Amino acid sequence: MDKSFFKTFAIVSGLACVFLITNVLLFQLPDLKAQSADFVYPVYVTVLFFYAVCAAILFVLHFISKKNPGQTGYIFLFLTTLQVVAGYLYIRPVLSKTIEAPTEKVNIFVIFMLFLMLEAYFTTVLLNKKQ
Repeated sequence: MDKSFFKTFAIVSGLACVFLITNVLLFQLPDLKAQSADFVYPVYVTVLFFYAVCAAILFVLHFISKKNPGQTGYIFLFLTTLQVVAGYLYIRPVLSKTIEAPTEKVNIFVIFMLFLMLEAYFTTVLLNKKQ
């Protein structure tokens, strides 16, 4: 492992902490606190799930970019597809739940998109790195 991987991992970990703290504090607001009591998954579990998937994907991409840089983009597409499948399996109980306020669905979608943007950004950095 080189410095760039540890730097990427530190940035992703720091941003995951920011996402987690922001999300937890957001659901301390009076209007949202009542809705979060009915969540299938606690807020921190959702953030940790997507953080773990993101970190695993970035680890694999970093390893692949060292061994076979020409395949990095394809591996990213494959792993992102697996992430969407895992995310769907994770959110399936939430989707099947009939509720009036879709707060949990929106929260999970936003967290998913934030981590997907992080993955896309760091994959772009890996792809643009001069070999």
